[in-house]
Amino acid sequence: AVFKDNSDKIRFLYITGVSKFTKLSIFSCLSSLNDISFDKNYAALYGYTEKELTDNFEEHLRVKAELMKLDYEAFREKLKFWFNGYRFARVNSETVYNPVSISLTLTSKDPFLTATWTATGRPSMLMNFIKREGLLAIDYEKGVKVRDQDFDVSDIAHLRAVPMLYQAGYLTIKDFDDGRFLLGIPDEEVRRDLMMLVAAQIANESEYWVNRLADHLIDCEFDEFFEGLKSLYAGMPYGSREGSVHEGSYQRVLKAFLQALGLECASEVAYAASRSDIVAKDRHNIWIFELKVDKTAAAAMRQIHEKDYAAPYRAEGLPIWGIALCFNSKTRQLADFDVEKLQ
Repeated sequence: AVFKDNSDKIRFLYITGVSKFTKLSIFSCLSSLNDISFDKNYAALYGYTEKELTDNFEEHLRVKAELMKLDYEAFREKLKFWFNGYRFARVNSETVYNPVSISLTLTSKDPFLTATWTATGRPSMLMNFIKREGLLAIDYEKGVKVRDQDFDVSDIAHLRAVPMLYQAGYLTIKDFDDGRFLLGIPDEEVRRDLMMLVAAQIANESEYWVNRLADHLIDCEFDEFFEGLKSLYAGMPYGSREGSVHEGSYQRVLKAFLQALGLECASEVAYAASRSDIVAKDRHNIWIFELKVDKTAAAAMRQIHEKDYAAPYRAEGLPIWGIALCFNSKTRQLADFDVEKLQ
């Protein structure tokens, strides 16, 4: 209302923020606003393109690559994986780097990349929202399809998960076809932060608790790890609401947890004769997970051996662990588990 009353004094007005409100006071007062949210002419306005990064920061990029003991091209690929993934237009598929993340990364003298999102990107509104929303129903790797109207936040009292995650930067445009957007996680730093939030929400515990559980896995303290997993699944809201229970319900929880730790993680890994449920890796260990419902851990472990899921990883020379997790369809909880060192 103040803007409209003083429109004769305003030559240019630009409004930005984390939420798009279409039926609230600002848009009823300022009816002539031009929404450029998905305009291809402004697609690269809000971040750094590859060319801008090279033209303006190459000296700093080469210093960081040297600190990390990586050749320049390998470093650029790693940097892109971590911080480049935001797309802001329907037909312009160019993605941009988060400028704050680039600034913090290039001024850091650490010989590795770290997620800066936790400190700079979490709106308090989202933190409160995430506590009461079942966000596990979204398959973040496959993405979620939405239309234009799904981005609108028209009623604050009935916020929906997908537009909130998009407005807050946890999802971005991956593709646009036939009037529908495909949304997915922009990059690695956002993936880690989102998966940490989801894992902590599932367990109804703090992120400190999730990190402690992570330490037990990384240090191969399996008794403590399995006890923690029982608590994680005991707080799981998603699988217990399904009409029928299948491995995928529990697999999604475990994958979110493993990704939150920053482990290299893949699900439904194909082999010659079968598929393992999840394979996770770090610099010191490889963990192969097989999940079953209403079966025994012994049966799951037998499948790991019979299908020789460890075969593709033996050449890496790291310890390989087979982990069997079995769930009870009536209690919806982790009922049986086992671990064996495969190499």
